[in-house]
Amino acid sequence: MLKRNCFYCHETSDLYLESANNDKNKKFNFASSELYTENTELKPNLFYCKNCEIIFSELCDKNFEKNYVDVYDPLYVDQIENKKNYFNNLINKISQKIKSSDDVLEIGSYYGAFGSQIKKKVQGYKGIELSPNACSFAKKNFDLDIENINIFDFFKKNEKKYDVIFMFDVIEHLDNPDLVLDLCSKNLKSDGRLIISTMNMDSLFAKISGKYYQWIIAMHKFYFTDKSMTKFLNKNNLQLDKILNDVRIISLEYFFLKISQKIPLFRFIYLIVKKIKFLKNLRIKLSFFDINIYCASLKK
Repeated sequence: MLKRNCFYCHETSDLYLESANNDKNKKFNFASSELYTENTELKPNLFYCKNCEIIFSELCDKNFEKNYVDVYDPLYVDQIENKKNYFNNLINKISQKIKSSDDVLEIGSYYGAFGSQIKKKVQGYKGIELSPNACSFAKKNFDLDIENINIFDFFKKNEKKYDVIFMFDVIEHLDNPDLVLDLCSKNLKSDGRLIISTMNMDSLFAKISGKYYQWIIAMHKFYFTDKSMTKFLNKNNLQLDKILNDVRIISLEYFFLKISQKIPLFRFIYLIVKKIKFLKNLRIKLSFFDINIYCASLKK
């Protein structure tokens, strides 16, 4: 059985899920953070450390920053109105964690869908993002204060503390989630809050999907469960207050596009939906109960 030393404690870790596509002649995709399901993509092996209770990719020690700088995501931009509706719905769900007087920071602001909605609810918004293309779009279309900078360079020069720090679909991409959680806790006010969304590998859908789970992709380095998330938060002076299930809002066109990438037989339905305006723009709420929103706060 394959084994690998843990990224954090360096203890020998067992294979958690073997790659569903281990042809080493195939390439990893870094084109965007959107779900990528072409058969040509190589999926990484995942390992589990019993000591740290974390699941990590065989690629966890690779530096992907250059790949994120090069990200151009026209599919995300095409779906930007649905993304804004999704985030508006999410903000309503976490409204008890947000105050109108808050100064907030978003790590990984991407194309500004969340920023465009949260800035209406708070006193101040700041975003940081690696992709120049995404930064430019967010500034131009939503007039957002977003800086094209990596996390560590930002916190080195940062002189203020925030009421809330947000990371949506980000922590699984990070080179060192533990270090970033430490930086977040040190840059929060005394009553500060941290809100994160990521996959829950203990979810029924992830368990049933196994090595074919749709979010096992090259860009995702670390995978959490409720238990491991709690452990990493506690380690960094943060306490988990609440876990919410994430519900996405997507168009019917986008839904069938993604299914057709997995199951080619659905491409016929996708092409029909794409041509009919009413069906194309129809919005649906979707959840496989596999993505959680973790609401945490500084320990008192």
